[in-house]
Amino acid sequence: MIVIETPRLILRHLTWNDLDNLAALYADPQVMRFLGSTRTDEDTKQQLDGILDSYKKHGFGLWATIHKADNQFIGRCGLIALEIDDQPEIEIGYALHQRYWGQGLATEAARAIRDYGCLELGYNRLISLVDHDNIASQKVAMKNGLTYEKNITKWDKNLRVYVIYKTDLLTHDSKKAKDEL
Repeated sequence: MIVIETPRLILRHLTWNDLDNLAALYADPQVMRFLGSTRTDEDTKQQLDGILDSYKKHGFGLWATIHKADNQFIGRCGLIALEIDDQPEIEIGYALHQRYWGQGLATEAARAIRDYGCLELGYNRLISLVDHDNIASQKVAMKNGLTYEKNITKWDKNLRVYVIYKTDLLTHDSKKAKDEL
């Protein structure tokens, strides 16, 4: 099921048919550098099972990211329900194959996910958790109007929390439109 379509990407529900593609993504040490570590096939199966459960429980989760130009599975992006400091949060998350880095695709996906979360699902606040050393993902967050809020420790990692509120989203998009004139 297609959830979001952008000029260059299709974000759709993951299925068990995506297991091998997801496993290849998670086996790449560069892709996983800031996401913990590489994952085994069994770890990937467990995560995919959790993603499929998230669709049922929350109505969203991580989605297969398809590059329209070559119809290739290039990663997984989407919304993740989690808790920080005992508070529920919705995170914008993404991971793309290396050969698709540096083309603005993560920014395009994250922007579409941000809009979907706020405007379609009605969330007033979305976050991105970014490793302190992951400058590229920090730039993606800021390009999409998220601002640094605080540092946290989660999953034994020091992370930066970036946040956007629905009201900020409307301001960010109208400022961006003026800047483009």
